Amino acid sequence: MRLNQTSWFATLLLGLALAFPLPGELGEALAKSSRSDASNAGASARTKQRKDALSPRAKKRSRKRAKRVPKMKVCKRRNGKRRCRWEPRFDGHGIATSKLRTEDLPDPSGDIWVYAVNFREEVKVNLYDDAGELDPAALAELDHLFRCRRTGEERAVDPRLYEILSLIYDEFGQRRINLVSGFRNQPNQGSRHFHASAMDIHIEGVSDKKLYQFAESLDAGGMGIGIYPTSGFVHVDFRAPGEKSYRWTDYSGPGGKKKKARKRRSRRPNS
Repeated sequence: MRLNQTSWFATLLLGLALAFPLPGELGEALAKSSRSDASNAGASARTKQRKDALSPRAKKRSRKRAKRVPKMKVCKRRNGKRRCRWEPRFDGHGIATSKLRTEDLPDPSGDIWVYAVNFREEVKVNLYDDAGELDPAALAELDHLFRCRRTGEERAVDPRLYEILSLIYDEFGQRRINLVSGFRNQPNQGSRHFHASAMDIHIEGVSDKKLYQFAESLDAGGMGIGIYPTSGFVHVDFRAPGEKSYRWTDYSGPGGKKKKARKRRSRRPNS
């Protein structure tokens, strides 16, 4: 084991102190200092040896942990100029209880005008009957529109989602709402789409950011709301019982390459 200049000097001092002991406290202090320097030098050398002895697999794992969050280039035009910046491909976070809605939701009109872009069909109904209760016929029409695009299967959608849809319709001047995705009979059974408790929507003439912010203002707890700037829609769902509210931004577009599935828990929420 090679010793650097400092450790060599400390060893020399220790040897001199042992061979020619100095009187009193001076000699004791010098010997103690020399032993401490020698010990520190030896510990440093051993630490370096352990680092050098790491296997290639351990080094690879260490590099992976040190990797930054995957990002992608996002470009927008402002004042005729194209400006770009790097944004996280996916960024999500939970919501503190103090930031959730504390007031009661306003009563929706019940009016809904929604267009399913995948089926090129639309429904214009009122959720409530004359007694102010949910109208089964209106719910059936909406459930049919929210059916799975791939299999055509229908499922009873969470009525709370329809009431949120009506509040959104009321807020933005009763403009038609475009439904990108409703119920999905998919392999990922943790998705709220699979449980008929989620919808992906956008409104022509209304920015996704404004739609996202208004949906956020309706969350009294237990809602998931995500914005997809590249794909151009906002996701709104009701979480599974007991799950807390969640927010995210996802820049990955529909044409992005899918990574091979791994048998580990995803960091992304069930959207």
